[in-house]
Amino acid sequence: MMTGNTRYRPARRRLGSAILAMGVTSWWLMPAAGQYPTASIGAGEASAVQESAPSEMANIDDLPLTRLASSQSSLYYWNSIPVGDSAQLLTLFCRACNVFQGTERDVPLVSVLRDTLGDEAKENDRVTYIWLLTYAHPRLEQRILSAIPFFYWLGGRGAGTVSAHDTKPLMDLSAPEYPMTVQTGRGLLQRTAFDPMMTPVRASTQAYGGNSQDEERLHLEEAISYLRQAPVSTDASALTQAQLDTVVGRLELRRTMLGGLVNEKKATSVGMQAGFEQERIRSRNWELLRQWAEKTGLIFEPMSLAGNQSQYAILWFPQKESIEPRGSSMQSTWKLLGIRNPWTDEGLKHWEGPVYERSFDENGSLKVIPLAVYSLNYPKLPLVLIDFREKLSGRRREMRQRSIGELTAGVFGLSHFANWYFYMGFDLHRFVAARRGKAVDKASRLDCYSEFRMELALDQSIDPAFKKGMEQRIRQLGVNPLEAAPQREIQNAFARYQLLESEAGESGRLMAQVNHERRFELASFGQSEKTKLAKSMLHVATLGLYKEQAKHGDISIVDRDRRIAYQLYYLDSVVQAGTPPEIAYDSQRIKSSVGELSSLIPAVSSDSVRSHAEATLEHLKSVSKDEELRAECTTALAVLKQNDALRKTKPAEVAALSHVMPVGAVSPNRER
Repeated sequence: MMTGNTRYRPARRRLGSAILAMGVTSWWLMPAAGQYPTASIGAGEASAVQESAPSEMANIDDLPLTRLASSQSSLYYWNSIPVGDSAQLLTLFCRACNVFQGTERDVPLVSVLRDTLGDEAKENDRVTYIWLLTYAHPRLEQRILSAIPFFYWLGGRGAGTVSAHDTKPLMDLSAPEYPMTVQTGRGLLQRTAFDPMMTPVRASTQAYGGNSQDEERLHLEEAISYLRQAPVSTDASALTQAQLDTVVGRLELRRTMLGGLVNEKKATSVGMQAGFEQERIRSRNWELLRQWAEKTGLIFEPMSLAGNQSQYAILWFPQKESIEPRGSSMQSTWKLLGIRNPWTDEGLKHWEGPVYERSFDENGSLKVIPLAVYSLNYPKLPLVLIDFREKLSGRRREMRQRSIGELTAGVFGLSHFANWYFYMGFDLHRFVAARRGKAVDKASRLDCYSEFRMELALDQSIDPAFKKGMEQRIRQLGVNPLEAAPQREIQNAFARYQLLESEAGESGRLMAQVNHERRFELASFGQSEKTKLAKSMLHVATLGLYKEQAKHGDISIVDRDRRIAYQLYYLDSVVQAGTPPEIAYDSQRIKSSVGELSSLIPAVSSDSVRSHAEATLEHLKSVSKDEELRAECTTALAVLKQNDALRKTKPAEVAALSHVMPVGAVSPNRER
């Protein structure tokens, strides 16, 4: 039987060879660095970005387009609801971000469940669930439309009601490997069951799978964007900085293939580094766009949406007050800006759209025409989100790239393994196009679009008429039938928060979920990554019915395990640099951590945890120059090894040892 892969094999090979040749030719003909402005800056320019960006941001408060809040913390805040007597539901609100029936209302954005075990200590707290409240469940007709190949229109505004099913969390942070195994299982099912079938089945399943993945990434980026604006605190009113970094890191890693296998320490580091990288990208793109605007004679103005500063900017065209700048050819600059040259545009000479009279400095006001709105979060260069002269330019780009993907994988059935030559040439062509200033990263474009659409809907500071025009244009970038309208998502956020609030009561289900998570935590403590992955696959294979749990959720044992994990995490971070830790850390704090670890670890039966503790103490002892700290490590290692010897001793030998022990002697266990 001839499959879809064998029928077009000769043609596909010729097509792949042609694309490979085209990519090599483009690379050969690509101009050298310096012939046109590139989307990267060197070390010297990076310092210029750091120095110039604050001076530009100092004038944001004077802009008539936006009205910034006095501080970011005043716009976003946490609200805490107790769950039983040992947990709490924390919800991030945006203050006065929605005008509903003429009344300003605070919009609930994200909720997290934090298990505190009912005490004031922070080292045994753990965030287990996260909910994205601004989420509208897709309707049945939206799901049907998403399975139609080459259908790139919104299927509706989303569900208008919220049911109990919608309280399902966005992510279970205690089992981050579950989404990874689900995605892997779907991919295997697609390749083994659907791809060998006829073209309609393969194309429809590929389309539905791609739309589902894009919808999930859309909402993951929404949650990350909200949490990056959240305030932090060391008390019970908000998440701590470490907890916030861990949550953001888990959401970031969920978008990667093997992100579910990363441990908590690495996830916290990923969340922290992601914030630093985002600030670096924004600073670079800020300076690039400002320089391009100055070179082309346009007016650069930053925008603030829902309190998020320095993430977006707008370019204005001065009407009748300026002349076209002279000099070298700026064709490559217009290509990097992603817009047509406005100085040669006949449409602007007879512009019938809105014209604004704006004052940018002390020289007076100007009549300006909006040209484009840019996102400064795209990794390579400023990404044009709205082109006020070309309403469908961004939509054509999205449709073209999605059509190529559905045509190659859905219709022709090309795979990365059997048709590697095609994708190698295709990737080379994309690399060359990216070097020439094109935004070819679909996932990063989707992230920028996700952030902008919701922040624009939440913002109440922009002129209503101007905001409505931008909402109409940004809606053109929506090509996923599963996507819901931002206004519908905001409305559903209130209903979903009320459901969670009721579930947090005495008769609600949140406390039961907390107890289940504690039993799961007890069962999985000390297990290897291979064991966790195998049980995760079993959980997916049973459609979520199997989840290993301990018979009893003893809160004291949960407290002990969390404290051990916290102390190991702290000591690992202390010795990570390989230098004497007492130079950069408080030696008394390190000694206290070693003492607490030596008192808790003997009761643990997990060999992996005990080996981890022994290796950490040995490393700490070897790098430290503090004699008292080295003595503490020696004592802790002696206790650990003595306990290991007793654990390996047979019960009969222990009984014989107790008979020969002289009267008045103290057993090692009593001494400890």
